[in-house]
Amino acid sequence: MTPLLQVRGLVAGYAGSRVLHGVDLDVAEGSTVALLGRNGVGKSTLVAAVMGMVRPSAGSVVMEGRELAGKPSDVIARAGIAIVPQGRRVFAPLTVEENLAISVRRKRPGRWDVPAVYELLPRLAERRGNRGDQLSGGEQQMLAIGRALLANPRLLLLDEPSDGLAPAVVSQVADVLATLIQEGLSILLVEQNLRLAFQLADEVTVMQKGELVLRCPTLDFRSDEARARQLLGVA
Repeated sequence: MTPLLQVRGLVAGYAGSRVLHGVDLDVAEGSTVALLGRNGVGKSTLVAAVMGMVRPSAGSVVMEGRELAGKPSDVIARAGIAIVPQGRRVFAPLTVEENLAISVRRKRPGRWDVPAVYELLPRLAERRGNRGDQLSGGEQQMLAIGRALLANPRLLLLDEPSDGLAPAVVSQVADVLATLIQEGLSILLVEQNLRLAFQLADEVTVMQKGELVLRCPTLDFRSDEARARQLLGVA
């Protein structure tokens, strides 16, 4: 079966410095793949290259049979990919409602609209009149997720969604993502919080120095503690 997302031989970097060295990656329809690895190995660069935020110098990014490598981010979004970037990147001077309204202008047809986002994330409804810089880190993360959902994506890219959040808030984020997974949304999850990654992902893929060196079912990876230590530097 052809994967929903198929990345082949992807090479990318910044200012003449190569970060990705021929990455191959598949995300199947309805699956959640956790992309793990130490800091600085290229995980965020891979997500950015898939989303068109970094232009690859070689390779392909195919979504449902359509080649997207090198296309602008808005074209990639219309093809069914959305991103929740690291650091949330909400518009601080704008209210929750205004942040969401910007995304509605670019939405694909689908079930996600502002009322549906508020139903999934009721805290946002309560805070709809507050500016982005008046929200807690957890509320900003929920806003970033809601904003991405308004694109009605087939594939959601999540770059470190637990970054800087308290454990109780991470648990809330996990519950929201679990709901989306149950609804069949495909997810590529970049995450340093192994507990969150293992809780959500069907499969684990590990990156080292700009290359993917391992892919296996999550349960298999968790059962081999020595391999986890070797690849990630943790138990």
